[in-house]
Amino acid sequence: MSSHDFIDDPKFGHTRMRLPVVLVPVAMFLVLLLGIIASKIYVDAVLYPDHSEESSK
Repeated sequence: MSSHDFIDDPKFGHTRMRLPVVLVPVAMFLVLLLGIIASKIYVDAVLYPDHSEESSK
């Protein structure tokens, strides 16, 4: 398969259970936001650990 076969054939890839083209940027944006939120939670947990376990001893 040469490199221009992929460009010339728009039906290449999955045809069933395909995400509508309009929702692709929305899904990418949501994944980006979830990654940013998860990284903020992780960084806060590492920089400011909860010392309640140590103080209870």
